[in-house]
Amino acid sequence: MKKNQFIVVEGIDGSGKTTICNYIITLLHNINIHNIIYTHEPGGTPLAEKLRQLIKYSKNEILSNRTELLLIYASRLQLLDNILRPNINNCWILSDRYDLSSYAYQIGGRGINEKDILFFQKFIINNIKPNITIYLDVNPVISLNRIQLRKKDRIEKESLIFFTKVRQYYLKIAKQDNNIIIIDANQNLYDVKLTVKKVIMKWLKN
Repeated sequence: MKKNQFIVVEGIDGSGKTTICNYIITLLHNINIHNIIYTHEPGGTPLAEKLRQLIKYSKNEILSNRTELLLIYASRLQLLDNILRPNINNCWILSDRYDLSSYAYQIGGRGINEKDILFFQKFIINNIKPNITIYLDVNPVISLNRIQLRKKDRIEKESLIFFTKVRQYYLKIAKQDNNIIIIDANQNLYDVKLTVKKVIMKWLKN
């Protein structure tokens, strides 16, 4: 059995990340793994949560794409320095989003230059990488329908075209990385959970 792994769940808004994160915790508990730190991005520490509010709910001032990028990586650095680095060798860590989101949303969606992302990744991440990433792939039309009834944040209010670009970049990266597992999240929740369980259990045994 693996020890002290870093698991990330990724996907566009409405893909079911939070639900699947909670399900993965249940799966781990069922096999007697309890030393789990569950976090999310942006956020995860008191200061990072304040940055999350600025990113998601900025109302009185237009947030530029570059400012959004800086806030996201500032939030990520707080999470890395205060949660991930001190605990990654002692605990299982499960995160709802991580650095792959910046590639998909900032490069794919916002059109930020990839060189800028690579600079921040080298400066901030410093080789703290997930052991496995579960990417929940969903058609943006379906995902946007799923979030229609909830109060949307600034990013969730983006257009179908934006989320289509984000999804395309997710898929581009996922198909190049063997540590990223693509799961069809267009299915009903029962089938998505069943697929996730098979993936996690197989991965744990390897």
